[in-house]
Amino acid sequence: MKPRLFSTLVIIVIATGTAIIPLAGGASVGTEPMRTVFFAFVSAIIAIQLVPAVLLLGSLIKSVFGSGKKQES
Repeated sequence: MKPRLFSTLVIIVIATGTAIIPLAGGASVGTEPMRTVFFAFVSAIIAIQLVPAVLLLGSLIKSVFGSGKKQES
């Protein structure tokens, strides 16, 4: 699968999932549509920002624990 197609599919799935969350379980009863769209947009931004955050945290942990092994060699 091409990387561009894969990233587009991931964004679509995240956006769809975050748009459905406020609608589930009567959470959107009595709210106007723009409020729901706003919460879905904010949720999508947070979900997309989690990927680089996890990668950076993994790199940080790897460099902290991996640096001692490189210095011994």
